[in-house]
Amino acid sequence: MKSTIVIFIAFIVLTSCSGTDVNVSETNSQGKWELVKMSGRTLNSETSGAAMEWQEFYLLNDNSTFTKSRTRDGNTSRSTGTYKITISGTETYFELTYSSQSDIIGSCYGNLKEELYFDNADVLVSTWQNCDGPRLEYRKTK
Repeated sequence: MKSTIVIFIAFIVLTSCSGTDVNVSETNSQGKWELVKMSGRTLNSETSGAAMEWQEFYLLNDNSTFTKSRTRDGNTSRSTGTYKITISGTETYFELTYSSQSDIIGSCYGNLKEELYFDNADVLVSTWQNCDGPRLEYRKTK
């Protein structure tokens, strides 16, 4: 009887892992990731599409370089750098390091780094929201 209970508990523990675990190799992360939704900390602050304050995308290249482009009020800014993929526990995220200072870097640290994590297999989210920045969600388009 005890062995049946132990097996049952082991089964529950092994099958109760989060359904949001993401395998980066399955996501085919290289390509263009466009901003599709932004929201602030206040109620009803979520916007999407043309209603967003700016339009933005990341282009992640297979040689671990990236370009970020933001268009706001008809002006487009671009910045480049390198990225690395990090897996920490069940979370997979990109650490982007910019080549030079830019006003389009969304970071809590005030340095040349940004982080994006997979909310699920097809949505990247900026960590900027952790320090009162907006929640920015990106979907792969190419």
